[in-house]
Amino acid sequence: MIKLPNLTQIIEAVVIFIAAGSFVISYNNLHESALEMGIPPLLAIVFPFTIDGILMCATIFILYAGQRRISALEGWIVLAGYTTASIAFNVHMAPDDWWSRAGFAMCPIGLCIMLHILMKVVETEMGSCEIKEEVKYEIELPPISPCSEFDPVVKPESCNLSSVKIEEPTLTINQMKVRDEFKNEPGMSIAEACRRTGLSFKTVKAHYNKLKEMGEL
Repeated sequence: MIKLPNLTQIIEAVVIFIAAGSFVISYNNLHESALEMGIPPLLAIVFPFTIDGILMCATIFILYAGQRRISALEGWIVLAGYTTASIAFNVHMAPDDWWSRAGFAMCPIGLCIMLHILMKVVETEMGSCEIKEEVKYEIELPPISPCSEFDPVVKPESCNLSSVKIEEPTLTINQMKVRDEFKNEPGMSIAEACRRTGLSFKTVKAHYNKLKEMGEL
């Protein structure tokens, strides 16, 4: 039976395809701009990367800053500045009519948007969200009589500690969800378990390791 790709893989493939197309077209326009500015042909090959390449790096930095809980202001400033520069160079190479200029401008804009969407998908898959606080069952033990040989009221032989039943620690709701998914499909990936349970990547991975230690998987 052929296994169809999931929705996340389809989104990633479409986004990467559009981003690659936008980059190639923008690269050609930036390369032509470099030649027109008098940059030697060999160096003109590198020039587009100094514009759109930095735009990509700024997008990755924004994702990094979100995961590390640090300020992403510098990344947003660089992203906005180099997106504007890329638009300007692309529009400069367009014919004089407004329709052509709008079409040339859409390439760097589309590249910026697709990179942002791709980073959001990666961020979701990697579980950048904080692990949610889980509700745990409280274990209530039956009262135990303070039986002791020094107790003048209760005789030692009346204390039968073997009758006291200590309950095993109960799994959390999320741990049970993870356990059930992996028991139903042992070869399933952690990313797929995230999609099925609605939990973050870090949460599923932590529960998976814990369940293996407990012998539940």
